Amino acid sequence: MLTATAALGVGFRAHVKSHKTLQLSKLQVGADIDRPAAFVVSTLIEAENLLPYLRECEAQGRKCSASSPLIYGVPIPLSSVPRLVRLAQKLKPGTIAVLIDNQSAFLALKEQLKTQNEALHTLGKDALSIGVYIKVDTGYHRAGIQTSSPKFKEQVDIVIAGCGKDFRGFYSHFGHSYAGSSEEDAANGLLEELQGLEEATRAVPDPAHRLTLSVGATPTATATQNMLASNAIPAVAEFKRVIQRLQDNHDIEFHAGVYPLLDLQQVATQARPSAGDPRSGFEPLATSSIAIKMLVEVTSVYDEREKPEALVSAGSLALGREPCKSYPGWGIVTGDLGNAGNDKIYDAQGNKTGWIVGRVSQEHGILTWEGPKEEMTPLKVGDRLLIWPNHACVAGAGFGWYAIVDSERDATEIVDIWVRWRGW
Repeated sequence: MLTATAALGVGFRAHVKSHKTLQLSKLQVGADIDRPAAFVVSTLIEAENLLPYLRECEAQGRKCSASSPLIYGVPIPLSSVPRLVRLAQKLKPGTIAVLIDNQSAFLALKEQLKTQNEALHTLGKDALSIGVYIKVDTGYHRAGIQTSSPKFKEQVDIVIAGCGKDFRGFYSHFGHSYAGSSEEDAANGLLEELQGLEEATRAVPDPAHRLTLSVGATPTATATQNMLASNAIPAVAEFKRVIQRLQDNHDIEFHAGVYPLLDLQQVATQARPSAGDPRSGFEPLATSSIAIKMLVEVTSVYDEREKPEALVSAGSLALGREPCKSYPGWGIVTGDLGNAGNDKIYDAQGNKTGWIVGRVSQEHGILTWEGPKEEMTPLKVGDRLLIWPNHACVAGAGFGWYAIVDSERDATEIVDIWVRWRGW
């Protein structure tokens, strides 16, 4: 991701909500202190755990971004503002920014910050500078305001009037890119998102106000690799024109979070080829690249059933309840620990033969054998299995740490433990 965005001449902002670890956060921004380190979080506990590293970057003189080193990536609850202020006091002015998507929330936030700054003044401390991005809805319809809204121009004017230079730019999350099924879908989504923020900039009255336009989700950010590797995708030429046009007046950055882990949901987007790609040196987007795996134990075996099944010690609280469009289950047994032959791993794009988590209850899951019964890989009580989950962000939420293994070494050898940040 760092190589691709650098080659395009755009910034990159690492989202940490998927993995919630310091180690992966550092890997996402790299060790080069000449390259900016910028983050986006979804909870304040993530921001608070990043604080020591952000202060370390400050001490090294490492730039953090063209705008704000840290963005709170969802419209912030007003009850969390005092906590945000305490965090901001420990960092350089302007380090933290928030997202706004409606006028009443912005005015309430300004009132809260005014109260906090008055309290700081009483204590003889400097007032805080908090950056503001306007969250633009480019089609996901979760948070954000659409540029077609009759309230959009008024909201931009109110934010600029209330923030001045603390208005940093526009932010979009193209979450519906997860529904894509091809390189073209991902590329077109990225182009659509850039064009959406380009439309947003037309509401800013001062053309000299240089903004940061932050776009992305893992499939669309992954599409940047395709844009660099091939001109065969129809959107490539237009994408390069839009990037060049926007960079004349604004700073462009991409953001993404689940890509260091990947999951079955991301593989199903087919945002990159699933096999070796002669066009570039980038890794394929395949199950073999999924980093997060759930360790489960077989507790019962039901091979007498018409479709063989087995009970495992992980249900919806471990794997989540989100389905995946590419196959009928909640996880796929990987075969890493030798309990399932490597030729019997379920492939949603290929053989469709292997063990999957076919049903889930709260604490347990039911493995179902998919494919010819005579090809079934036998399981026995006590077998340990690794399972790729549908959605890494949700699957990781039930755990306090990761057991780290090295893919070039024994799959059962734990080489490190990484603690996850928990809470809000």
